[in-house]
Amino acid sequence: MDTIRFEERIVGRTAGASARRMATSLRADAPMRSMLDRVLAKTTAERAWRMGARGERFSGWLLDRLPQGWHVFHDIPVGERGANIDHLVIGPAGVFTVNTKNLRGKIWLAPRTLLVNGRKRDYLPKAVREAGRASRLLGEALRRPIAVTPVLSIIADEWTIKDEPTDVIVATPRGVKRLLLDRRGTLSPREVNEIAGAAAEPQTWRDGLDRS
Repeated sequence: MDTIRFEERIVGRTAGASARRMATSLRADAPMRSMLDRVLAKTTAERAWRMGARGERFSGWLLDRLPQGWHVFHDIPVGERGANIDHLVIGPAGVFTVNTKNLRGKIWLAPRTLLVNGRKRDYLPKAVREAGRASRLLGEALRRPIAVTPVLSIIADEWTIKDEPTDVIVATPRGVKRLLLDRRGTLSPREVNEIAGAAAEPQTWRDGLDRS
């Protein structure tokens, strides 16, 4: 992951930029091998980052089309260890961290379990931790509690939903946008603008815990 420079602006960052840079770096390290792997459709780290960037761009494109009164930030660097938030959405329905996954194959979802092609993934607890970290950092910036809801925006070929988690929103990118618009409003326009103002400041996302 690229070194994080906190002087960079948060507003206007491009969805999937970090993932795209990582894929580009991996291709540059081994251009001939990367070209052959792409021809053979092999599963590689470069392909995973490339697919991830593509998924983030699609999710970002949809989220950017939320109506007036919503604020969307992309590819937010957090702390000093290469972490980032794919998308942060702030609007009348609340504050949401949106983690995008661009997958191939089948998703099986239960309240505490998410399987991809039969293999358990840790996407649910990671989404919860990401939202918790964003909640803490925004709360520190504004000096009051800020609730943040975790969201997984997943692109996949086939879904089986046994039951939905209660603590994480999980849906396709289009489904995420629809669910956000359908949620009951909890924030006033003033609160939305205050939280968005804090989110736009790079120093909000410095995390002293990284240095402890």
